[in-house]
Amino acid sequence: MDKYRFLKIKADILAEGIQAPADALEGVGRVYKEQNHGLFGWDFEDHAGTALPDDFLLPDGTTVQFRKSSRSPYKAYISEEELRLSKGGEDICEIKWIPRPDYYSRKTSTGKKMVKIGQVGGQDCLFFCYQNYCSHFARGRQCLFCNLNPTLKRYGSVLKKKEIEDIGEVARLAFSEGMVDHILLTGGCFSHQKEIGLVSETIAAISRHTGLDNVPGTILPSPPRDREEIKRYHDTGIGAIGFSMEIWDTKLYQAICPGKSQNTSHQEFVRAIGDAVDIFGEGNVYGVFVMGLEPKKTFLEGVRAVTGMGASVVPFVWSPNPGSLFEGHRPPGGDWFVDAITEAAQIVNLSGVRQSNRNHCYKCDGNSLLYDALRME
Repeated sequence: MDKYRFLKIKADILAEGIQAPADALEGVGRVYKEQNHGLFGWDFEDHAGTALPDDFLLPDGTTVQFRKSSRSPYKAYISEEELRLSKGGEDICEIKWIPRPDYYSRKTSTGKKMVKIGQVGGQDCLFFCYQNYCSHFARGRQCLFCNLNPTLKRYGSVLKKKEIEDIGEVARLAFSEGMVDHILLTGGCFSHQKEIGLVSETIAAISRHTGLDNVPGTILPSPPRDREEIKRYHDTGIGAIGFSMEIWDTKLYQAICPGKSQNTSHQEFVRAIGDAVDIFGEGNVYGVFVMGLEPKKTFLEGVRAVTGMGASVVPFVWSPNPGSLFEGHRPPGGDWFVDAITEAAQIVNLSGVRQSNRNHCYKCDGNSLLYDALRME
């Protein structure tokens, strides 16, 4: 059997989407984990009013993000009471929706629905966005692939701003259920001092409520201005830090991310990653990319440069989301993503950078391919 069989299926679905009839969606939002749009909407089409799976599992344990597209050849369907996947009407394999966490039906002591505060990404990552807002939209300077603000307006499935103690309460229940074992924490646009203070208080609340002295997981803050700010993030007790560079090619970065590139240059990102490796340690820093918006050559140059500094890479697979300026465009095909990511995996392996499952792993990586490819090497 082709060792990349399920990697190829996942890449195809992330690039082309998937559809599912009503009977295949039975139990989604009650028994199985549904989308709650904690940050972006990744589907190819709006689906307000319809509960869709957040993600699903292939037979080898690969986590795949569900991206709705009524034009996709891929389809989840029921056959003899079993959930199956087909392509063009031809059966491929069994798939499984992921169970819904119990805390999704609970409320905080302040009466807030917990699912509107923190969501489970994939199989084991607790995700918090401390503020669902980006100021670049107000000036028409948002990243061309981003639909953060429109997603919140369209679905309203999460709170725009979360109270710190509510986050702590959600973390306590989520960890106690045993489903999650690390977190991902990010936010919108902030002044540096305000964001550092908010992250510090949030991590402290998570530690207090869960009893974890060192919180496993990753924060994705705005790019820091200097080493002292990175040190302050490290002192919160979080395990890792990442920076959303988005695009490695400098000119494309400026064109695709007009507001972000005006605030933070390519070189400033590179410097921040290098400084963070010195402070957090090798393998505990991530360069985050949106994969599929630049040539494979420059993307791999970015992977080589970032891993050469002792950092890791998280390349999310781009889809032209509704509400973004790239809505209606087409991503590269699945084969392109597989070719690029297997080369990236080889670069990462040759770099010798330790990959920590405590901070990021293939189980939570439904919208990325690298950690699937790494475990297949």
